[in-house]
Amino acid sequence: VMLNDVLLAISSSLLVSGVLIVSNEVRARYAVERLGGLFLEEEEAGLSASVEQAGKWLVKHGQRGMLIIPGDVPLVSSSEIDEIIKSHRGDKALTIAPDAAKDGTNALCVSPIQLIKFSFGKASFAKHIASAEQLNLAPTVVNLSGLALDIDNPLDLQILLSFDNETETLAYLADSGIARKVLPRRNRSAGKVGIGAASRLI
Repeated sequence: VMLNDVLLAISSSLLVSGVLIVSNEVRARYAVERLGGLFLEEEEAGLSASVEQAGKWLVKHGQRGMLIIPGDVPLVSSSEIDEIIKSHRGDKALTIAPDAAKDGTNALCVSPIQLIKFSFGKASFAKHIASAEQLNLAPTVVNLSGLALDIDNPLDLQILLSFDNETETLAYLADSGIARKVLPRRNRSAGKVGIGAASRLI
């Protein structure tokens, strides 16, 4: 479900030229192809490995830059994606959007594509910044509220449920009953997760 929200934001961007997903999930293939994107079968587990795989494919097909967005940031918007791309200047540059704790990397724009070694996971924000600085580059840091929240645990879900954005993720959490299980009892209310359309892809 979260992937659907991310893909919708990307496909609605005015500045993205194409979408490529690396995954071993059949549903991910369906989700990206119905929006006109491309799908690569994951060769090695892990986000960093998948990004490397995508990067090699893009370089082979003549692309000079790449924007990486993981599939667990359901509040990302097309305007935030456009802001990252607008902030990314130069043929040799790195632009990064961290999570709220400034620990993880929730979006990364690089040119050329193989500018650095990707280090997604714990402390990836600092690692990617350091990689840029080792090349004498001043990375551009863009703080964006939608991209600041990635969903890794129940606490992240509680934070997500405090928003009233119309996303498939929030609709699914409400319709499935997960929202009632995750929210502290004092915060449960019909209006707390008042989302319109139900999710069609779990």
